[in-house]
Amino acid sequence: MARLENVISVFPKLEERFGLSYAVKAGKTLHLSGLLAADDDFNLVGENDMEAQIRCIYDRLQFVLAKCDADLRHVVREINFTTNSPALSKASWVREKIYKDAGAAMPAATGVGVASLYLPGAMLETHATAVLD
Repeated sequence: MARLENVISVFPKLEERFGLSYAVKAGKTLHLSGLLAADDDFNLVGENDMEAQIRCIYDRLQFVLAKCDADLRHVVREINFTTNSPALSKASWVREKIYKDAGAAMPAATGVGVASLYLPGAMLETHATAVLD
């Protein structure tokens, strides 16, 4: 169970709506909830466009990390759930460029194919773990 003092509120409306915390700090480890390609009102961004969904997710990931005094250089692991593995493979260059542009090494990563995600039309959900300095 997360202790209240370890929770970093990032998207208060969504955290309350879905009953979750987007970021929980445990020691130097930052556990982040999965991110979908959604705007602040949880509307899908980039329908049928994996590249757009990746960009949206990593924009949101960088926003979450910044709220936690971190950035992509702190990410050590990702789990990527996708409904379309071929599209993710074809668009993987977008993710690689985002990490490179941030001066970050590629984290350990796992890809998992799934039938669907919580947000209809979402093709990717990214879960990240970061280690703070």
